[in-house]
Amino acid sequence: MADSTSLSGAHVILLATSLCATGNPSFLPQLQARCPATLTAERLLRIVLTFLPESTEPKSYVPVVQTIVEGPISRSDSDDVDVSPVKDLSEATARKRVRKLRLLPLKYPGDEDSQDSTDLLTIFLIHRAHRIDSETSLQPLILDLLLPFYQRSPVIRTWLVSCLLPLLRLNYEYYPSQDKSCSVETLSSLDDQTATNILLSMAGTRKNDTDLIKNLRGLVGPWMYGSNRPRRQRFSQTARRNSIPLSQINVNEDDGTSGWEYVNEWLLSRSSADPEAVVTAFVNWDGPEDVDLGGYVGEEEKLSNDQSKQLRFRYGQAGLAVIYHSPEVSLEGSIRVLERVASLLGSEGSLSITSDSSALPSVEFDANPIQSASRATLFQNALLTPKNPLTYPSPSSISFLSGLLLSLRVLKELGHPIPCRTATNICLHSNEDMQLFELRSMMTSIAQSRPGKDWRTVRQKLLWLRDWKSEKERTASSDLSCHGLFYRVPLDAIEAEILKVLLEVKEYELSVDIYVKSSSALNPAQVEDAVKESIYSAYDNASNGNRSRGRMQKAYEVLQAFQPHFPESTSLKQIQALISATHALSFYSLTLQHGVPFQPVSIRVHPDPLSLIEKVLDQNPRSYTKLDDLLFIGRNLVLAGYPPRPADDTDSHSHYTRRPALSQEDALITAERRIMSLAISSALSSDDFGTAYSYILTRLTPQTSSATSSLTTPPVLKDDITWRAVYNAGRYRPTHAPSSSTPPTLHTQIIHLSQRMELLSLSLILAPTPDPLPEILGAWRRADEELSLLRARENEEEDAWDAKGDRTTTTTLLPGGFNQPDTEQDVFETKQQHARRAARAAHHSRLDSGEAPMGLFEVARGAARALHKNVNATFPLSASASVSPSSSMSLVDRASEDDDENPNGNGDNDAGRVRKRDVVSNMVTGGLASGIGWVLGAQPVNMNNRQ
Repeated sequence: MADSTSLSGAHVILLATSLCATGNPSFLPQLQARCPATLTAERLLRIVLTFLPESTEPKSYVPVVQTIVEGPISRSDSDDVDVSPVKDLSEATARKRVRKLRLLPLKYPGDEDSQDSTDLLTIFLIHRAHRIDSETSLQPLILDLLLPFYQRSPVIRTWLVSCLLPLLRLNYEYYPSQDKSCSVETLSSLDDQTATNILLSMAGTRKNDTDLIKNLRGLVGPWMYGSNRPRRQRFSQTARRNSIPLSQINVNEDDGTSGWEYVNEWLLSRSSADPEAVVTAFVNWDGPEDVDLGGYVGEEEKLSNDQSKQLRFRYGQAGLAVIYHSPEVSLEGSIRVLERVASLLGSEGSLSITSDSSALPSVEFDANPIQSASRATLFQNALLTPKNPLTYPSPSSISFLSGLLLSLRVLKELGHPIPCRTATNICLHSNEDMQLFELRSMMTSIAQSRPGKDWRTVRQKLLWLRDWKSEKERTASSDLSCHGLFYRVPLDAIEAEILKVLLEVKEYELSVDIYVKSSSALNPAQVEDAVKESIYSAYDNASNGNRSRGRMQKAYEVLQAFQPHFPESTSLKQIQALISATHALSFYSLTLQHGVPFQPVSIRVHPDPLSLIEKVLDQNPRSYTKLDDLLFIGRNLVLAGYPPRPADDTDSHSHYTRRPALSQEDALITAERRIMSLAISSALSSDDFGTAYSYILTRLTPQTSSATSSLTTPPVLKDDITWRAVYNAGRYRPTHAPSSSTPPTLHTQIIHLSQRMELLSLSLILAPTPDPLPEILGAWRRADEELSLLRARENEEEDAWDAKGDRTTTTTLLPGGFNQPDTEQDVFETKQQHARRAARAAHHSRLDSGEAPMGLFEVARGAARALHKNVNATFPLSASASVSPSSSMSLVDRASEDDDENPNGNGDNDAGRVRKRDVVSNMVTGGLASGIGWVLGAQPVNMNNRQ
């Protein structure tokens, strides 16, 4: 073996490269000792870095590297080196080959961690580690390379813990089955935010809640240890310039703790997608102080007390932010997070949450900081700002949040769960009306939830939600110190809503016991108002008017429960009448416009509820025969506070409301008149004149001793309804052919016409003003003329029958004959004539006794009275009028007296006797001709004599 001292510098360099290339670097120290000037430590390390295979076990060359760095060994200790690989090379050839060598620089390109270091070993190890990873991806070899040196170099130790340790755990321990491993260069090129997202997101690849905790401790924790590395700081500053999170404001970026802000932000964002994992992490991980650095860092190198405290508060703020932010976090999870945060910060005394949900404590805290929170403080990018009063840990924020969570627990037990963010907005950012709206919505949900609740306990919980105070500390005054979920709503308003809920769930006895028999925040008037509102709510939502069904039954039950305790209540009396009217209406078929079926609320929204009775008469055949039922409905509608609409007010509801209100007595009278008028009209429309006539005589005829008294007594209430109904009945003519095949007899027609004339005369009495007199008298005159024709026909038939009888008596009969008619027609005519004679005799008997048909005298007296009262205003009588109203009255009276003086006179045979009907007829057509006769088309009587 040739001596290495005989080799030139070029040969020595080539020999060193040969030893490294063949994986035999152990002779490098000896070779360096032979030629220290040529093989300097830097050049020799570059040769090792360039030619020693990266897959070589570090234990085979770590001692060599240490020797090279520490200095060359003495020649006495050296052994001869095999120079056979270069001994045959000439000097020129050796130099030429040396010039072709391309040794790697000792410093790894882009390595900023050791840029100020003069330690060749540190620079070499970092570059060698990168080479091993890029060429072989055998990261455990890097650990073997660095372990002998990490204690002597802070740079190596930081690089080992912050870069290599996370990679080893990620690729070989936590997720060894992933398809592609992460390289050293990839991880080293990441900024804090990106690395945090990658390392923590790995936990989402498996459904295991402990993965997130393991990654926080074993991956993110070591990574954050190297946050002060120059390269990491440069990358992070670049990322911040591109997008500065709001949570980074006022955070010291040079203290090595700013990277943990990204962890807090990630946990906040992750809570929406995987809330259970985040809750588990907060409950089982102690924050930035709870990290696993592999034992490579001593206690003296960890965070200072100030840094630890700051990170602890920021981590606690992230926990509070998670509770406010994510609606997916369960209530129990939120409570666990809050308890954990309070425990980490030593604020257990600010918690108000207890395990016993039945014991609701008073929540006390300083509300001034909490009141300053705006709606923007609940945005995700504002929850982690250091000045957020809701999330930055303090006794006030923890107490307030514990009150909110306890409220959410109460609401969940009541069957109305809501997110924490919603509860916060209700408490802090809602005015009284909004809080009252949310309260009503909540109570509706509670009323619809499962039955079987202890409603006395429910009431106590609802009252606690208002002010977060126990029953002993509760006051009726509004405490505007942000205590309670509905603290802006007055106590009596909440009590009223609770009363409505109790009535909704049919807790009538409990409602009476609490709000009537016991003392509460509601006075009797407020209780009555709440009861009335509950009844109307049930009534308006009822689909059937029957008080034994559905919502109407509930309304009736509430009324029955409270009316005995408010006997003088006008409102409850009106409700009683309304329910009675609605119940009676439910037995009739009734459809409104456009085919909409009748519902109880139709009465309350209708401008004129009495008009519904007209629809009942139209849609229910022969319903006019149930007049008492209809009158009952009408009276109750009036008693319920729905007076009848005036007959001449049909244009607009607003015009109607400006009219002076009727008294209840007058309204009842008007309603009855209107309903009877509708029933009469319905009967006439059904060709049932008999029923209409009966209603008029029994219900509309003035109940006075005589017609004169009815004329002289002024009406108490202007009646423009009754006379029209009577007048229309007086003008009635059948609209359909009679159902019987036998036509009505002449006698029947006379009776019917007499009844009509009687109704016309009654309408004249009932007319409130003289305006309709011409119309009534005209109708009466036409009826009188028709009656005269029928009477004439009757007389003709009677005369014909008498003549036939005379002829029959002269006929010669056989012995034993009984003068019986020869044919069936003769039999029928005989019966008719007997009937006519009997009726005529009865009529004459009434005339002889002074009992004339009512219509005849009443027409005259009514017309005379009306003319007497309004002679100058309405009917301008000329001076040439021969008959005055007073003379007309005298004429009637004289005719009456003549009747009395001749009680046995025969109207047909006594030519000197003047009948009452003839007197009145002459008076109407003659005596009134100059005044209103022109309306009737009559000619004056004895006109020639007047001239």
